[in-house]
Amino acid sequence: MRRFAAAMLILALLVPGTARAKDIVADLVVHRIEITSGFSGAELTLFGAVNEKGDAVAVVRGPTAPGGGLVGGTVEVRQKTRTLGIWMTGAHVRFENVPGFYAIAASRPLEEILTFDMLDRYQLGINELKLPAVSASAPNISDYSAALLRIRQRLGLYTAKVGHISFIGDRLFRTSFAFPSTVPTGIYNVDVYLVRDGKIVDAQSFPLLVNRAGFSADIYNFAHRNGAAYGVIAVLTALLFGWIAHLAFRRR
Repeated sequence: MRRFAAAMLILALLVPGTARAKDIVADLVVHRIEITSGFSGAELTLFGAVNEKGDAVAVVRGPTAPGGGLVGGTVEVRQKTRTLGIWMTGAHVRFENVPGFYAIAASRPLEEILTFDMLDRYQLGINELKLPAVSASAPNISDYSAALLRIRQRLGLYTAKVGHISFIGDRLFRTSFAFPSTVPTGIYNVDVYLVRDGKIVDAQSFPLLVNRAGFSADIYNFAHRNGAAYGVIAVLTALLFGWIAHLAFRRR
């Protein structure tokens, strides 16, 4: 049903005389990724069409809601220092509005279709991401932002390599994005741009939801809403399995 609706959306753009205001239309095969107990990652397909020949750029980023740690939103990066043989946390920089995930795809290399000013304005490419620092105890903030980017890339949450958008003829296009098993939950934003003569002439945005589902979601929600009770249950469960293992080995 969703594929039929998407096909009709593209058809509405391609049929001459159809009333429309946009030069580009795009959609996702699914608008939700559900993380279950056996989740090992996902691949999301995006497709669309343009009314005239041009280049396409697609970006997936988010979530940026406050989550702390390495999830998204407000993120604190600390430097470890060794004092008298003991590793201790040293200077830190706190960033805000940091996306938990970032991936980009384009029909051609970005530097061939857009100027540096356009790349910087729309934050296209991880090196163009603006990570505003709200507090810092270190003067070299750029080193900490670079470290944050390296950590995200190592976790598979940021992709430095620009993916490829394939055109079928001059008007239909498609691409796909890979999400790792560690992808954070939340609301993502998908932006699709139409580029001609070095300028973005049209764009479309729509949300993507990544959430937990099934038994793992129930456990996750219970742990966050009833932290003390979850801790007691976890300890009792560990003691129970330890006692069972002890009985099994004693019988041998």
